[in-house]
Amino acid sequence: MYPVLEECALITRKYAVYLTFVCALAVAGASCGKDSPSAPSQPSVVTLTTPSIESPGSDEQLDTVRPTLKVRNGTSNVPSGSRMYEFQLATEDSFSNVALTRSIGESPAGSTSFAVDQDLQPTTRYHWRVRINQGSTNSSWAVGTFKTRLVGYNKAGALYDPLVNSETVGRISGNITWMPGQGIRMNDQWAYVVYDIPQVFSSGEISLEATGLGLGGSPGKGRVFSILDRLGTMASSAKYSINVQYRGVGGAPDNAIAWKAILGDNNNSVEPDTGERYGAVVILDPAKVYLFQAIWTPTSVRVVVKESNFGPTLYDRTEYAHSPTNWNPAAMYAFIGTNNATYTGFDGTREAMIVRNLWVGATPRPGALGSALQPLQSDPVARNFRSARN
Repeated sequence: MYPVLEECALITRKYAVYLTFVCALAVAGASCGKDSPSAPSQPSVVTLTTPSIESPGSDEQLDTVRPTLKVRNGTSNVPSGSRMYEFQLATEDSFSNVALTRSIGESPAGSTSFAVDQDLQPTTRYHWRVRINQGSTNSSWAVGTFKTRLVGYNKAGALYDPLVNSETVGRISGNITWMPGQGIRMNDQWAYVVYDIPQVFSSGEISLEATGLGLGGSPGKGRVFSILDRLGTMASSAKYSINVQYRGVGGAPDNAIAWKAILGDNNNSVEPDTGERYGAVVILDPAKVYLFQAIWTPTSVRVVVKESNFGPTLYDRTEYAHSPTNWNPAAMYAFIGTNNATYTGFDGTREAMIVRNLWVGATPRPGALGSALQPLQSDPVARNFRSARN
């Protein structure tokens, strides 16, 4: 064969091999592109399940005012996303007034916790709820309840004493009986509990819940509660005082709701007149719970008596000072009952009443305060007294 022809044949064979190789690469590439799996696409809509309550248990009574709230984590169909847990606390189940809100990142341990970082109101039933937030998506709420520690306090501007655990933040004098879970029973007119108020306030409220009040009772002007500007003397010697009474036998008249306030001038007391007092005879039932309140300003006093905290109002009267005086004591001492009988022998504490949930504050009584307590029951003496009447 001629050399030129041999060289042409060689070139032809090399070119054929090259084309075969290129085609093979093209086929392989097409095959790989067709058969290789693609990365999974994320769902366009995030779906979250509701977390579940782990602790505290439903309506659990706690021994703290800073509980730790714990939930079992919910799930997401987009597990790679960041999830936050929104915790809310309120004193009513409507959550219309949220007391506390916090957002906590999801724990990888399977449960997420929130340690409450401020003191909650004691002796109070709290409602709490939690949901998951992921981007703009929220889960449904998980809801629970718990009760904070049954304890009182006495601080500037606010005193609270539940009186249900056989303990008080005040000082007891005389013959009393602790009624477990119910309160403190004043066994005679010389018994009382006194509280040193650390701060004088010109306007405020003193209130408590009481049962065991009925027909008769200790003679005279039996005091349910009182405030004085001094200790160691009879009430009439005080320059500033408020006392609320449920009068007993010979009370002129018996079973009248009555009261008196002195706003700096003993000669110009603030109180209902005789006719108004005789029109305020109310036969209370010793088996029922009554809320007694006295609300004062520098120049006025209002007294309210209700059947329970949210029951019907039985008495509501306001009187104003008739002289240029005002409430401005140098010190304040609050009493369940009064120390008056110690010096006079009469017109002392309303005996046989059982008292709890005392509030003395520069602000109105908090509505949910004491909501952790069990319903107040009458004691056997009160029940027997009612049966004898009937």
